[in-house]
Amino acid sequence: MKFIKSIIEIIKERTSWRTYEPKPLEEGLRARLIKLLELEGVKSPFDDLAGKYRFGLIGMPEFDPNEKKKIGTYGVIQGAQDFIVGAIEKSEYDREAYGYLMEYIILGATDLGLATCWLGGFFNRTLFGLKFNTTENEIIPAITSIGYYPKKRRKMEVVVRKSIRADKRYPWERLFFNGNFSKPLVQEDVDDKYATLIEMVRLAPSAGNKQPWRIVKDPDENMFHFYTIEVSGKYSVFPPIDIGIAVCHWDLTAKELGIKGKWEILRPDIPSGGYIYKISWHRQ
Repeated sequence: MKFIKSIIEIIKERTSWRTYEPKPLEEGLRARLIKLLELEGVKSPFDDLAGKYRFGLIGMPEFDPNEKKKIGTYGVIQGAQDFIVGAIEKSEYDREAYGYLMEYIILGATDLGLATCWLGGFFNRTLFGLKFNTTENEIIPAITSIGYYPKKRRKMEVVVRKSIRADKRYPWERLFFNGNFSKPLVQEDVDDKYATLIEMVRLAPSAGNKQPWRIVKDPDENMFHFYTIEVSGKYSVFPPIDIGIAVCHWDLTAKELGIKGKWEILRPDIPSGGYIYKISWHRQ
């Protein structure tokens, strides 16, 4: 799929929506969405490290009345008539790859004028797995609701967004570093193009808005190392998905700006201080 709008514009536009107009997708739009889910020509930096994957649409009519009470999104999602579901084979980098691919789909859906919401904990994995015919070797790390934007957000949704500071992001100095984790990266340390890539990572969504990604720039060249932090509690399993989302934002923005680079697992010799290394990008 070729994006209609600038990917930078789409990233800035995308927000999570838990309320939808309760009507099914128009046929032509549904067809375009199904085509998007094929991910033709899309390759994540984690593809060679992860297994096969697939994505599809599951509509509310596929659930009988008793199942609808058990899908696990009640009270969180209202009005949505469809969910995008994906399955990926179990592997060391399954969640990172899945995060990249699902975020690509969500950005594509935003470009089509549709509302979405990442759902990592508020859904019944067993029930959706049955509907999606998952095998023992597949997992469903997350799904997304999808549909038309409502006239306004519900009061409950406004409260939820406020509680997790959904529209707020940490400043650069908390997320990005120059050379090592003791020296924060400031915008004057990078030229404007790289500043844009970093800013698109800063704007990425994450479970509970924990923003677990960290980036260390090599001080001598245009090389950037991606890490995650450990997250405790109910969000502890999501940083691998979130780093996939962050990598997606960086990768798509770099391609749009014509900045050629390469993704590699390099494991740089940087004292991590508890941060978990994931992947590196360098200019070609």
